[in-house]
Amino acid sequence: MPRIRPFPRLIMQFLRQLVSPTLSVTRLILISAFFFTVFYNLAFFRNSHEIYGVSPGGWAFLGSLAVFLFAVTALLLSLLCFRYTTKPVLIFLALGAAAANYFMYRFNIVVDTTMLTNMAKTDTREVADLMSVGFVVQFLLLGVLPAILILRTNIQWQRTGIEIKSRLKLIGGALLLMVLCLAPFTSYYTSFAREHKLLRYYANPVTFVYSGIKFLKGTVAEPSGPRQALGRDARIPAEDVDRELIILVVGEAARADHFSLNGYARDTNPLLARENVISYSDVTSCGTATAYSVPCMFSLIPRENFDLDTAKRRENVLDVLTHAGVQVLWRDNNSDSKGVAAGVTFEDFRDPKLNPVCDVECRDIGMLSGLDDYIAAHPTGDIVIVLHQMGNHGPAYYKRYPKEFEVFTPACQSAELANCTDAEIINAYDNALRYTDYFLAEVIAFLRRHDDRFETAMLYMADHGESLGENGIYLHGLPWLMAPKAQKNPGGIFWFGER
Repeated sequence: MPRIRPFPRLIMQFLRQLVSPTLSVTRLILISAFFFTVFYNLAFFRNSHEIYGVSPGGWAFLGSLAVFLFAVTALLLSLLCFRYTTKPVLIFLALGAAAANYFMYRFNIVVDTTMLTNMAKTDTREVADLMSVGFVVQFLLLGVLPAILILRTNIQWQRTGIEIKSRLKLIGGALLLMVLCLAPFTSYYTSFAREHKLLRYYANPVTFVYSGIKFLKGTVAEPSGPRQALGRDARIPAEDVDRELIILVVGEAARADHFSLNGYARDTNPLLARENVISYSDVTSCGTATAYSVPCMFSLIPRENFDLDTAKRRENVLDVLTHAGVQVLWRDNNSDSKGVAAGVTFEDFRDPKLNPVCDVECRDIGMLSGLDDYIAAHPTGDIVIVLHQMGNHGPAYYKRYPKEFEVFTPACQSAELANCTDAEIINAYDNALRYTDYFLAEVIAFLRRHDDRFETAMLYMADHGESLGENGIYLHGLPWLMAPKAQKNPGGIFWFGER
């Protein structure tokens, strides 16, 4: 008579299997592909449903699309997971895809190479703004917990020949499944590929892996040695005897249609309205992310041909000014200059040791401190000063201004935008714009004090705009072709002195 195992022992064995399962690598790949497809692609399916969910046969196509994505993910994992890479690859993808899923679903952004570049150049202060309770919870559930389970999984490996045959069957099965999904819905997949090809940016972790590889290739190819010289023969004309003092303010995430100077219903520019400024409402940015836009703004390469790798290897407008004998100073209260100030004097005003105006964070207005001394230390020649604002950097708009600038209420008091209504988000954003209005008015007042000795000017240009919930999109950083006008139409304001 067979021996019956005690019930508690069966429970313990079951729990051990849950905590430390034993699986073949093929089964682990299939389970992981299913898990990625179902739990990490909320933004992909939401956006796909908005396009195809209302059409005849749309639901059937969405089901086919889910199976197709599962097959593509399984194929991708089949090409990446081998004896010594399986666990590291799956753990890395679980952590990365969990983070990508949160931001894509919450803000409707995509994780392409531009976004990865922007993330790599983001400082700890900006990262802290993004570390909401919702992100931490989701990252623990969809990132850390699966990573622990993968780490504890006992993978059964067979002889090399058997593993190769098994892997080829898996690859062949994935390809066959993709064909079976395509056949009944050819017209839908044609539409998906041609008319709505930007949906693929939301496929997770497929696009995440593809973008990551491109990003790493660009990082490995980081230029070394001196940059290509430009304008070494630049000179100030001898007949130009007047000295110039120009302050160039690089704004952050300020969209032109929220400037009252441009007809916005709210009074977001009460102080600049009193000045003789020129406000441009139809400006097109170089990109939709700081890491791309700021280098492009100072490059001689037009936006259509701009490439970050090429720009890193060349000098920019600030270098040409330096060759001409102009004194150039860059003061930064954002993440950094993104390499633009590599050849000029750079001062980090995120540091309270330099910036005298700091509370919850160091304020843009502090960048004006000590500029009189800098000008006095350069008694000859022209001077150009660049002030790189924190401006309207999201999602924590409420941190971007002191409380006395909170005119529009109730204002969102959280970096977790899902906790606020769109009206509250816009209130906080517009309050931050009023602080920029104050800052720019103070820049003009500073320049006016030097009108007797210089030809003065202030040029303000934001690096890009910002989405505030239109069509479910927030923040910035979408690829150029799919980015809305709100992200590509930044504010631009010029002021010229009396001389």
